[in-house]
Amino acid sequence: MKEYLFLIHGTGYRDESPEALKSHIEKYQNWVEKLSAEGKYIMGNRLANSGNAVIDAKNIISDGPYLESKEIVGGYILIKASSLEEATSLAKSCPLAEDCVISVRPMYEWPEL
Repeated sequence: MKEYLFLIHGTGYRDESPEALKSHIEKYQNWVEKLSAEGKYIMGNRLANSGNAVIDAKNIISDGPYLESKEIVGGYILIKASSLEEATSLAKSCPLAEDCVISVRPMYEWPEL
């Protein structure tokens, strides 16, 4: 199995009622538990709303992020899957896909030297 990174783009559930937010969290936790039981979930986490960006070779540091909300990477999930197709299918089954865009990226496999 290979490792794949899901990058969660967007702000998702920011403006929801506490009841709706609780429902979304429960769906996500159930999804993670299912993948964990199958040995496919490695780790994941939401990212804080602040941070820095190093821009160009001059190492200009800017606080931010200053992007449109749909472009913000709000979190990540690292999974194991047998193929990009399976990883994409797993991303489509993620409850976060209802309100966010999920980029699916294979982890680079370093050649043995």
